Amino acid sequence: MGSKGGVYRRIAVTLLAPVAAMLMARIPLPGVNTLVLEKIAGGGEKPYDPAEFGIFCVGIRPFISAAILVELLALLIRRWRALRLGGYEERDQLWTWVVVIALMFVTVQSFFIVRWLRHASELFVVYGNVIAGDPNDPFWIAAQMVSLVAGTFLLYWLARVIDRYGAGNGIVVMMIAFMVPSVAHELRHFVRWSPEPILLPLALAAVAVAAVTRLASGRPLKPGAPTGAERLPTPASGLAPVVDAAMLMALPAQIAVLVPFVMPEALTQGTTMNRAVEVAVVGALCLLMTWLFNRPRLLAQTWKRGGAPDPEGGGVDHRVRAAFARSLAMALAICWLMTGIEWTCADAGLAVTVGGLTMISCVVMDVVDELQFRRRHGPLVPAWPVHRLFVLPVMLKALEEAGIPAFARARRFRTIQNFFAPYAPVDVLVPADQLAPAEMILRARSGMDDQGTRQPMRDVATTTSS
Repeated sequence: MGSKGGVYRRIAVTLLAPVAAMLMARIPLPGVNTLVLEKIAGGGEKPYDPAEFGIFCVGIRPFISAAILVELLALLIRRWRALRLGGYEERDQLWTWVVVIALMFVTVQSFFIVRWLRHASELFVVYGNVIAGDPNDPFWIAAQMVSLVAGTFLLYWLARVIDRYGAGNGIVVMMIAFMVPSVAHELRHFVRWSPEPILLPLALAAVAVAAVTRLASGRPLKPGAPTGAERLPTPASGLAPVVDAAMLMALPAQIAVLVPFVMPEALTQGTTMNRAVEVAVVGALCLLMTWLFNRPRLLAQTWKRGGAPDPEGGGVDHRVRAAFARSLAMALAICWLMTGIEWTCADAGLAVTVGGLTMISCVVMDVVDELQFRRRHGPLVPAWPVHRLFVLPVMLKALEEAGIPAFARARRFRTIQNFFAPYAPVDVLVPADQLAPAEMILRARSGMDDQGTRQPMRDVATTTSS
């Protein structure tokens, strides 16, 4: 525990908190007869999993959905817009609304889960009573709903423990921890039982995961290639175009199940025409999201704020257009490549998506890099949350010029998710004794109106230091 930066303690917290959550996830809801549920599941395709109706069965998803909703509302509500660009004090005002909306979401979800349990008790009465005693007893209804709500908030509290005393973003680490067992099981099953040649899809998936993980860190694929403050995140669109396009292309088949109709070839999944349409959709979404997340006007303002020279009044704007074009080309190449590899893996029978593997890889490397940085630089505290990723290189360069070592926590994960992960800011971590100057530098380059300074969040700084 005496290691520099408290690395061993942080490793223990980062590993043990998710393990504790996965063990507690098997605690059943009060009054639920798990033996009856096991009998009901015995006739299905997969074995009964106690976590499906445990206290964590809603998971941390309400917070994720609430964070995205609040981020969208912040674009529409004028007095919230500046809060999006601010530090922890400003962002905490938005996060208060996230907690309130998450409470509403989990309450509604728990109501419908409890109602389904009562319906299942009547439908599968031949197996026994799913609910002990009277299924309509208000006590059992209240106890089960409260357990589901409390379970989600307990999971959120464990995520915050990782934030403060572990490594990586707590919500992201917890989310990935629950993904890893099923992904490992699917990969093992694929390697062991797939009758198709597996070397090509696995090799392609590994190359894609490694390449995107490195690019999302802010480093080029080729070591020694020039880097600087005036660059965009890679991929500038995130990987959302790949996921969203796949969802859109699967939508007609889902509709056809409810409303049967003869689908044209362009809408039939797996056909050549369908995949050509998907490529076009990926390209359109990639262009749209690259522009939305990296608007040239905002880029120019950020670079000028960071001290970029502007010879003859047009130098920065010209470099912005060139950088945007390069980043768009790179984003298109990455998203189209990922889409093609997803097809190859799906055709070979691999149930795990390359996007999911990339997410796990990015989170693991984010944690490893943070631990290594803490080991070199000792106790660190969060100085600023970054949600507009194109501002991050300018901020890091300014800190470097001021002689302040800094680490961008969760940078890879946020890069591949971009706008759609407001629950996981890129926290700029700095040594505790340099927090005050770092906050001044970062606030000046964040885009906030420079009308007085606010007191930094000393409680956050204190609890997150080692």
